[in-house]
Amino acid sequence: YITKTKEDFLSMRQFITNMLNIQEDKIEELQTIVHSDGSIIINLKLNVTSKICPFCSRPVKIHGYYPRTLTHSTLVNRKCSIVYRQRRFICPKCSYSFNEHNPFTKANDGLTHETKINILKDLKHPEDTYTSVAERYHVSKATVLRLFDKHVDIMRKPLPMVLSIDEHYFPESDMDSLYCFLLMNFITGEVIDVLPTRRKHYLIDYFASIRGDIQNYTLKRSELNNVKYISMDLYDNFRDVAQICFPDAIVCADSFHVTKHLTDDFNKIRLRWARNTENHTYEYLLRKFNFVFNHTTDLDNEPKYNKALGRYVNLRDIRDLLFAQFPELEIAYNLKELYLKFNQSGEYYKASGSLEENYDILKNRFGDFGIPEYNEFYGLLVNWKQEILNSFTTINGRRINNSYIESKNRILKKLIINANGFRNFKRTRNRILYCLNKYDKFTL
Repeated sequence: YITKTKEDFLSMRQFITNMLNIQEDKIEELQTIVHSDGSIIINLKLNVTSKICPFCSRPVKIHGYYPRTLTHSTLVNRKCSIVYRQRRFICPKCSYSFNEHNPFTKANDGLTHETKINILKDLKHPEDTYTSVAERYHVSKATVLRLFDKHVDIMRKPLPMVLSIDEHYFPESDMDSLYCFLLMNFITGEVIDVLPTRRKHYLIDYFASIRGDIQNYTLKRSELNNVKYISMDLYDNFRDVAQICFPDAIVCADSFHVTKHLTDDFNKIRLRWARNTENHTYEYLLRKFNFVFNHTTDLDNEPKYNKALGRYVNLRDIRDLLFAQFPELEIAYNLKELYLKFNQSGEYYKASGSLEENYDILKNRFGDFGIPEYNEFYGLLVNWKQEILNSFTTINGRRINNSYIESKNRILKKLIINANGFRNFKRTRNRILYCLNKYDKFTL
């Protein structure tokens, strides 16, 4: 369909000038073609804007025209192309030739500025993949990748006073590693950097390179000295790296990972009794009503008829019945709840001693009862004692932990799942920082 009537022409002309973000008096010729599939082709020629040679400042003349086809995907539901008759000027005096200036794109580019901006803005969203963005703007995936690599290159942020570190499962990397390594500012939530592996020697070399950039040669202080606290999960290599590279920093064990070890060990106890009991009713209750042992479950609900028990019971009745049948389970549950209370308040029952004294009392109780599944947790309390105690430190009213970086990990997981993995780590690093950090931008 080609616009023919005067009304159609004026209406389409106004629409096109708005879409191109150009004033109408800048256009010399304009023709629009709408195909049956909804795609639009805009044929246009601009008014002459330059008649002076930029080299010798003398008048120039038109040397010729050549068409440039540009993708202008401002309408994401249909393909739009600009066929632009671009002038080329030549100076009769110095023979210098040049193209006329245009508001759409740079020389040799096949995309308009607005199309580039739209693509790069959409790549800010973790749920969007390179393929989905390419389809949306009617370009190839390779074009989107080239555009992203050219305009998104994010530098490492300065190391903060409180540093959170964590790993994320990343098997599709072009590095020989199953995990990437994240550094985050605990106070601001900004991701500082993403590394391709969590291996100890790599991390030591990485921080050593930062130490090489001495900030104060008189005091021999580097950027690493800015870090006063480091929050991490219970991975021995991370603690070793922290002690080697940050000898003055206080290492804090993430409380979530500590309590996760505890609840996992308790569930092993519950499942052991479920496997060993010969009473099918108790096995059913242990497996089906495992949530009655959760720390936050409301047990005093309205009683409901339970077919297996043949009577009305609420959740507290079920839990008490299991405790009566499996005394060790009750002991394990009480130990778990005592530690969770200690984790929240730093107190153990009504103990009036110091944080460390309360910790030692509780730690010894896990060892004294001799529950096999709790041996792992007891060893954790012994080996990570100082780091767990350090985790009760608060900064700006917040206890130091890895909850912030774990929330970033969830977004990162969505990003990786939607993309079905990444293989170019440099590009992946930039995409992670670009998506996870609000203030990381592209450059044109």
